[in-house]
Amino acid sequence: MRSVQRGPWPTGNDGSRISFRPYQKAKDPLIQRIGEYCSYCERPGDLDVEHVIPKSVATDLETEWSNLLLGCRNCNSRKSNKNHSRDGYLWPDRDDTFNAFVYNESGRVSVNEGLAEDEHRSKALALFNLVERGAQGSPTDKRHRKRREAWNQAVCARCRIRDAESRDLAVLVALGTGFFSVWMTVFHDDGDMRQRLTAAFPGTWLE
Repeated sequence: MRSVQRGPWPTGNDGSRISFRPYQKAKDPLIQRIGEYCSYCERPGDLDVEHVIPKSVATDLETEWSNLLLGCRNCNSRKSNKNHSRDGYLWPDRDDTFNAFVYNESGRVSVNEGLAEDEHRSKALALFNLVERGAQGSPTDKRHRKRREAWNQAVCARCRIRDAESRDLAVLVALGTGFFSVWMTVFHDDGDMRQRLTAAFPGTWLE
């Protein structure tokens, strides 16, 4: 799961904070800051503004910039209003979620059992379960299938790496395909490509 930095509250030409009332007005600024990808499954497109702490739980945070991310239809519906705070979970805008999960070619994603601290591992598992990242997919939940397709795209791109031009092309394919963590896993031993991918996906940060 890509770790992201949304940056400070966007301001207008006069330096005052932009109002996100209604909260849907935050979608374009969020896309500009962290890219048009689900903040949880990393799938591109078909996104809505997602409240980290659900708006039904904390109405005062409904239009608060620091409480807003982007979520696909599946992650949004799975997460719903099940968490009543940030406590007990890892979050992509605050924690190292990139190293908290592992990916394989079948499209499966799981919690990284190599995490050093038990508390970190339990928080990763809590987030994993919150958005049901282990779901195997259905006609309406395409996350698993899309992740597997991204893996195949990344492997194909890796086989075609020959020069700087082919690396640039691979990055463009990655941006269109989404699933940053899948691409980073496939190119796990290629430092140059990992740097290119990290720089290309907006708002990405790695520890």
